[in-house]
Amino acid sequence: APGVTNPAPYCVGATPTQLTATGSNLLWYSSLTDTTGDTTAPTPSTTLAGTTNYYVSQTVSGCESTRALITVTVNAIPAAPGVTNPAPYCQNETAAALTATGTSLLWYSSLTDITSDTAAPTPSTAIVGTENFYVSQTVNGCESPRALITVTTKAIPAAPGVTNPAPYCVGDTPSVLTATGTSLLWYSSLTDITGDTAAPTPSTAVAGAFDFYVTQTVNACESPRALITVTVNAIPAAPGVTNPAPYCVGATPTQ
Repeated sequence: APGVTNPAPYCVGATPTQLTATGSNLLWYSSLTDTTGDTTAPTPSTTLAGTTNYYVSQTVSGCESTRALITVTVNAIPAAPGVTNPAPYCQNETAAALTATGTSLLWYSSLTDITSDTAAPTPSTAIVGTENFYVSQTVNGCESPRALITVTTKAIPAAPGVTNPAPYCVGDTPSVLTATGTSLLWYSSLTDITGDTAAPTPSTAVAGAFDFYVTQTVNACESPRALITVTVNAIPAAPGVTNPAPYCVGATPTQ
């Protein structure tokens, strides 16, 4: 029988090449029982997934050999990998690497990119807007369609509007602090991690300047912290006085 080698598996839709064999006066058959051979080597179809058998013989000195088997395998295109869009980020928030569920994932920045990356990208949150990423999986040497992942980055709102209250005197009755904004959070320092939804009431027990901070949250993004400084002034000492010398009735008094 002529020398044959099975071609590498195809993926559905791939462009096939004509079969080949090594021998003389080759005759090609679609089965072991076909009676008529074809002198033209067939080109297999890749329209459907599966395996197809082809047979080929050679004829030397008028004698035809047994038929050699060539098996052509066509593998199915896998489905796109499973993906979920990540929750929207706020601008400059630390982003996590993207994920997808599949085998031998390949990542692309567009539908038309030719070059892929096996490492999942970490989106940038430096710019407000949406960014698209694409990922495929490869099964049995066949690459799937690309699944879309959209990453949204939302703007950070401006700090809420604030005004420092008028200075207090020690012992005055203070008012609750106020600010203009949405979903306010109050902090006692720039480094506090947890904010309070209830506006604080400053203490006037001690003289000094006391800082408070407040943010607003819009579309789940928290603003920078605005500073409110509360000033508490000390109560001054009573003025110095001296009783005047006694007067006589009718004397001219002084102021």
